[in-house]
Amino acid sequence: MAAMAQASRVIPANKAEVWETLTSREGMKAYMMGAEVEAVWRVGGPIVMRGEYNGRQFEDRGEVRSFEPWRRLSYTHTSSAAPDRTHLVTIELAPQQAGTEVTVTQENADGSVTEADKARQADYEKTWAKILEKLAEAVAD
Repeated sequence: MAAMAQASRVIPANKAEVWETLTSREGMKAYMMGAEVEAVWRVGGPIVMRGEYNGRQFEDRGEVRSFEPWRRLSYTHTSSAAPDRTHLVTIELAPQQAGTEVTVTQENADGSVTEADKARQADYEKTWAKILEKLAEAVAD
């Protein structure tokens, strides 16, 4: 698959602290812009994100595709605003001298990259960079 967007950030904490925030309900609410997230963290488990974005209610859904504690997780994401498109989001953790590097990759679940995706790439990357910033703040709290 070809990545449509990628962002990474080194968070000054160990992998266990980052992983706990990344996968806990409270942590996810903090870094997912206030969304309520329900997830069954096992391969095939459902993930549901509910909240409000730009004044509109949403309920996005997906399925956990990989779950390797303190290393990697991925899930599909289908937005209620664009139910005809499903993304695969992969989050990887790697130890670094200054903490833990967290890398997020977003791609279309079918492996395609459209012209519209290319046009939105900078927006997707900006959004993921903001989410990683919020993740770092949540880990520090």
